[in-house]
Amino acid sequence: MTETVNYPLPTVHLNGTDKKTLLRGNIKINKALEDLNEALKDCPFHGRDYYVQDNNYFPPVAGGAYDKATKERAKHINNISDFAEYIEQHIEHIATQ
Repeated sequence: MTETVNYPLPTVHLNGTDKKTLLRGNIKINKALEDLNEALKDCPFHGRDYYVQDNNYFPPVAGGAYDKATKERAKHINNISDFAEYIEQHIEHIATQ
């Protein structure tokens, strides 16, 4: 992934953190994010867990509890995805120095 970013990425140099440490830390974060994605896949998320909040209405309706919960979860999953991309950019940048 070679991509231009709008924020600074670390530069490996003599007076800074060594390359091995920078890579190890970012790779560890990347692994944790992969584990988090696996955990999300294993975590049930179903409309039946929310319909009781909408006066026992099933199936879920637009604007109802499940709809709101789905949008909230998607927002956080997108944030996790964005952070994973950010970490991958760091790994690639550091590795090529």
